[in-house]
Amino acid sequence: MFKKRLNVFLALALAAAMLAGCGASESGNSGNSGEGETEAAAEADESKPSFVFVCTGQLGDKSFNDSANAGIEEIAASLGCETRVIEVGRDQTKWEPTFQDLAEEGEYDVIISNGSSSIETIQKVAEEFPEQKFVAFDCTIETDQYPNLYAISYKQNEGSYLAGVLAALVTQSDMEYANADNKIGFIGGSEHPIITDFLVGYIAGAKSVDPDIKVYVSYIGSWDDTAKGKETAIAQYNQGVDIIFPAAEQAGLGCVEAAVDMGKYIIGVDSDQSMLFAGVDEDKANVILTSVLKNVGDSLVRMANMEMEGTVPWGDYEELGIAENGAGIADNEYFQKNVPDDIKSVIEEKKQEVIDGNVEIPTALGDADQTEVQALIDSVAP
Repeated sequence: MFKKRLNVFLALALAAAMLAGCGASESGNSGNSGEGETEAAAEADESKPSFVFVCTGQLGDKSFNDSANAGIEEIAASLGCETRVIEVGRDQTKWEPTFQDLAEEGEYDVIISNGSSSIETIQKVAEEFPEQKFVAFDCTIETDQYPNLYAISYKQNEGSYLAGVLAALVTQSDMEYANADNKIGFIGGSEHPIITDFLVGYIAGAKSVDPDIKVYVSYIGSWDDTAKGKETAIAQYNQGVDIIFPAAEQAGLGCVEAAVDMGKYIIGVDSDQSMLFAGVDEDKANVILTSVLKNVGDSLVRMANMEMEGTVPWGDYEELGIAENGAGIADNEYFQKNVPDDIKSVIEEKKQEVIDGNVEIPTALGDADQTEVQALIDSVAP
């Protein structure tokens, strides 16, 4: 079924994509308009599968969408596959027609998108076009219901658990920006089961260090409003919080600004955010002690390799955690430089416990008892 076009665009380098900050396309369209495209092929091999990523959000978030985009670039650059990126933004009226047009054209073997926001639309179009393959990341599906759909979910609660351990140890430490109050913060873009999964893992990790720790929880009400993100973070810092974990995509960049302005700490999310600011804005890079990684890009490269081998479990989903390199926390030069060795040692011990299956980390997903989830959140309320 492999229908190909030989592209004339070079694969964009990861750093360039991240620093662009607005998802500008090769055609001159800007991500600021909510819609744009990029195409790439590093000597694309027509015998290999082709992939198109429909971004139902904005590139340039230095977080979730950029992680996915980096994976697409790696598929083109390293595997020699034809790829394309279409940035349709958050206007849901554009999603279904875009998927339908791509499926009807049949030009790309695999259509990829963020299932956490668009899984119902993807499932609908997958049913309409049974010969077209779809990949939905950051979600699960009913197995065997859609034989042309593969879903990938991430154990973000595992990476968040390690972030909670870090936050609890930092707030108790004598680090430069830590204060005497054992208060840490969490800020979500909006209330969503996956964001709650981040939260409960974070709380569990923090409580494993200090059962009496207080966790301030706020929601921005937006994934894009950096000004509101900064305002929300400042409010938490003013209440005595000295480290915040924002899971808020683009809006979370405002929390980073707040940390710099107020002399506090941040834990990044999805991408290795401190390294994205390295050499560009060292103040921001240095307040981001680590990032909770949801390795979307790596999981898409893994999927592309499996598609080339014919081993993608179509009609099913996979959950990827720390052991599968689907989740974790960033260990980079800023983590090594700014986090004390005794804290790093504890985190490494906790990480091994997770890999060995010796710790049960709560989740807000699947069959989780939501009463217990809420009780855990309430247990750390100020």
